[in-house]
Amino acid sequence: MYVSARKITAVNGRMEDTTAFATMLTQRINEKLGSDLGLAIEVGGDPNVLWLNGRWESLGDFQKFNEAYYADPQLVAAAAVTDSVASVTSDQINRIHRAPGDRNAFAVVSTGRIQMENFLGAMAFMDELAELATSISGIETGIALPVTGDRYEAMFIQFASSMQELQELDEKIFSNEEYLAMFAKAGQYMEPRFDSVFAQRII
Repeated sequence: MYVSARKITAVNGRMEDTTAFATMLTQRINEKLGSDLGLAIEVGGDPNVLWLNGRWESLGDFQKFNEAYYADPQLVAAAAVTDSVASVTSDQINRIHRAPGDRNAFAVVSTGRIQMENFLGAMAFMDELAELATSISGIETGIALPVTGDRYEAMFIQFASSMQELQELDEKIFSNEEYLAMFAKAGQYMEPRFDSVFAQRII
């Protein structure tokens, strides 16, 4: 499975307008094209950012969606209206290496960067870490790897029903001695960087 992620950045002071318009347009696209696009805002990150996400069984399915979208002049014209309140600042395609749980109201995405000289070892380490986090928390921990952009990045993804549940999930995992011992080994495989952001689902 693959996930497309489009970053939309609102003009300062226009986040409310951008969110309302993006919500309407995303719903319209899903209705016309039979897609299942999701829309989310960052919480604890950039207050002017929305993420438009799609899940695809293959890149061929994503290509068919894009072709259908750009062949629809009404959708293309509607999207162009957003230029007055927001801009598309990046696109990324990720491959789901390990599937997370079902979409929920909130998600946490934690991004690390794999050391180039130990890529294969890092893959095995991340699988083991995600498996342990899942067994401790009871929440499936997914892993996404970029197909476009920085190919050495890796994203750990967890869904929850609330920010409180995300906090409790984090506390539960990082109070577990076995997890802490394994996490301490991350320096053998990952660069010293681990950024997390919450996302609140709108659609």
